[in-house]
Amino acid sequence: MSDNKLKILVGIDDATKCPVIGSIFISGVIADEKTIRKWKRAGVKDSKLIAAKKRTQLAEEIKKTALAYSIQELKPNMIDDKSLGLNDWEMVVVLNIIQDLQNKYPDFQDVYIDNWEVSEKRFRQRFTSITTDFEIKDILLKYNIQLNAEKLSSINYIAEHRADEKYTVVGAASILSKTSSDLQYKEYKEIYGDFGSGSPGDPKTRLFVWEHREDPLPIIRTSWNTYKVLSACASIDDDYFYARKKAKLATADFENAEKLENL
Repeated sequence: MSDNKLKILVGIDDATKCPVIGSIFISGVIADEKTIRKWKRAGVKDSKLIAAKKRTQLAEEIKKTALAYSIQELKPNMIDDKSLGLNDWEMVVVLNIIQDLQNKYPDFQDVYIDNWEVSEKRFRQRFTSITTDFEIKDILLKYNIQLNAEKLSSINYIAEHRADEKYTVVGAASILSKTSSDLQYKEYKEIYGDFGSGSPGDPKTRLFVWEHREDPLPIIRTSWNTYKVLSACASIDDDYFYARKKAKLATADFENAEKLENL
């Protein structure tokens, strides 16, 4: 197949959906099949399978060689805005990314998306509700988001589970999302101090959230159960997950000390 007949594809994926700190990043990237094959040879795949340094290198290559890309945030204030559910907000950002890509490089065929819904049927149902419900349109106006249902419905969507593992172009999008989140965390830590990994299971993160429970920082997702549980604790040791993790770490330290003593 000659280069001028190569299909042009879009991949979309998110990152950092679980943490209690920061934004959910969602990215879209456009490339032709030849470029996508080059990405695959370079090691582009699901970002979770790539070391941080390599991810950063690949992200730069993707940005340089893609026909276009769009990186957007689902910020904590949007996540915590219960006018819409989290799956609705994710659909809003995905569709806004597609509109952005249509403006930057409209000549693409299929859009591959890592599907966060239970099925492709549910994905399409949510797509329809987001683009046609007038109440939702009013909600989006306060975030300066307007969706063109007619243009968006003309796209051929392939929404599959684990698409970031199946399709290199979706893996590329996942890399852009994860490296953007990594950069945000680096910047946050320079401002707010070390809050650990941001994961609800990280005792350092839980302590950080608890310490800011009465006046939560804008980087904390206050609608997360993690925040709700911790904000109800008079002491951080009242938090079952924190206390259990601390006990495990103490046991490990004791066992390591005994091994050293017996050498």
